[in-house]
Amino acid sequence: MHGARLTGIALIFVCQLLAAIGSRAQETASEVGASGDAVARIGVLAYRGNRAAIADWTPLSAYLSDSVDGWRFELLPVTLSSVEGEIEAGRLHFLITNPGHYVALSARHDLSAIATRERWAELSGSHLSRFGTAIIVAKNSAVASLNDLKGRKVAAVSPDAFGGFQIAWSQMQKQGVDAFRDLASLRFMGFPHDEVIAAVARGEVDAGIIRAGLLEILAGDGQIKLDDFRVLNQQDHPGFPYRSSSPLFSEWPFAALPKVDKKLRETVLLALLRSQETEISARYGLRDLWSAPLSYENTRKLVGSYQARVALATASSPASPVLTPGLLFGLAALAVMGVSAALFRSQRRVAAPTAAAHQPEPRMPAEFEVYEDRMKRLTQREREILELICNGKQTRAIAVALGISPKTVEFHRTNLLHKTEAGTMAHLVQIATRLGYDQGVSLG
Repeated sequence: MHGARLTGIALIFVCQLLAAIGSRAQETASEVGASGDAVARIGVLAYRGNRAAIADWTPLSAYLSDSVDGWRFELLPVTLSSVEGEIEAGRLHFLITNPGHYVALSARHDLSAIATRERWAELSGSHLSRFGTAIIVAKNSAVASLNDLKGRKVAAVSPDAFGGFQIAWSQMQKQGVDAFRDLASLRFMGFPHDEVIAAVARGEVDAGIIRAGLLEILAGDGQIKLDDFRVLNQQDHPGFPYRSSSPLFSEWPFAALPKVDKKLRETVLLALLRSQETEISARYGLRDLWSAPLSYENTRKLVGSYQARVALATASSPASPVLTPGLLFGLAALAVMGVSAALFRSQRRVAAPTAAAHQPEPRMPAEFEVYEDRMKRLTQREREILELICNGKQTRAIAVALGISPKTVEFHRTNLLHKTEAGTMAHLVQIATRLGYDQGVSLG
C-alpha cells in the first residue's frame, strides 16, 4: 500500500518535472529564430508611435543581424511606462532610449551605455551627437518669454520624458517658473510628440514642449508650416541646425542589459562603430550613425535636480490649488522609484480651479476613438488587470493583488489583446494610458 502511494507520488513528481522541462525548452526555443540564430531584442522608445519606431530602426536591426554571427536582432517598441515590465520579464537585451530615461533606468537595472547616437539632420546635412528641447507657442500668441507661461496651459509628453518635459522644466526653473505650481494646467499627452504640436495648433494649450528638431522635421514632411509656430527662450548653438529653448545634451545611448555577455556586447559595439563607414551606412540605409559613448553626467545632474523637486512637491499641502491629491500620489511614486511612468499617465492634467479647467475635452483622435469602443467590451476583471499592467505590475504581482492564479492572469492578458486588437501589450499600454484606463480601479 505504502509502496503504491510512493510510486504514485514519484510519478506525479516526474510528470511535473517533465512539464517544467518542456516549458523551459519551449521558452528557450522561442529565443531561437527559424534560421537557428539566437534572438536578441532591442527595445526602442517609440516616441512617435510604434509604426514610426519600426520604420526608423529596421535598417539597424538588419545591419546588426548580418554583422553579428549567430544572432538575429528583433525590434520591440516600448514606451516610458512599458519598458520596465519588458526588462523585468527578461525580454530585452539592448535598449535605445532618451538619455534621461536611460539614466533613471540604469540606476535600477544596471544598464550600460555602449555607444551614443549620431542623428542625421536633414536641415544641415550632418550628423548630430547632441540635442535639446523646444518650447513652442502659436505665432500669434501673446506669450513672449518663459516667464509669461505663469497662469498658462502647457502640454508635454510625460513627466518622464527628458527632451519632452524635464529639460524644459529646468529652463523654466531658471526663469523663476515652477511648472508644478505656476501654470494654469500641465497636460501630459503621451506619445507621439506630434500630439503636443497639434494641441498648440488647435489652441487647446498656450505652449507645448517637444524635442528640438521635430518642428523642422514635420515641416519638411509637409505636415505643418514652420511659420505657424515660435520657439521661446531660443538659444544659439553653432553647428546645431534646429531651434532650441535649452542647452544641448548627449544624444540617445545604445544600452546593454546586464544579462548580455561580454562577447555579444563587444561584438555589437564594434558593429555600431563600423556604421560610420560610408560603404556600410549606404548599403543598409543607415541614416543615423554610432560613436563611442559620450558623457551623460549633465543628464544625471538634471534628472537628480528634477527628482529632488518632485520629492519636495510631495511634501506640499494637498490643499495646494495645483498639486492635487492625485498628483501628489503620482509624485510620491516618482520620488521613490526615480522617474517612473507608473502613476503619471498621458493626458493627465494638473490644473488650478479656473474656468479653463472646466472647458470640454478636445475631440479624441480617430485611432483612439476606435480603441475606446473596443475598451468598452472589457469586463471589470479585465479592466482591473489592465490597470495593473499599465502601472508596471507583472503577472505574479497581479495575481497576488487580485487573489487569483498567475494562469488566470495570463488568460485575461490574452483576452485583452484579443478584444482590443492592439497587437502587442506595449501598444495596449500606450492606448490604455491615453484613454485613462490606467487609473481609478478599485481592487476591493
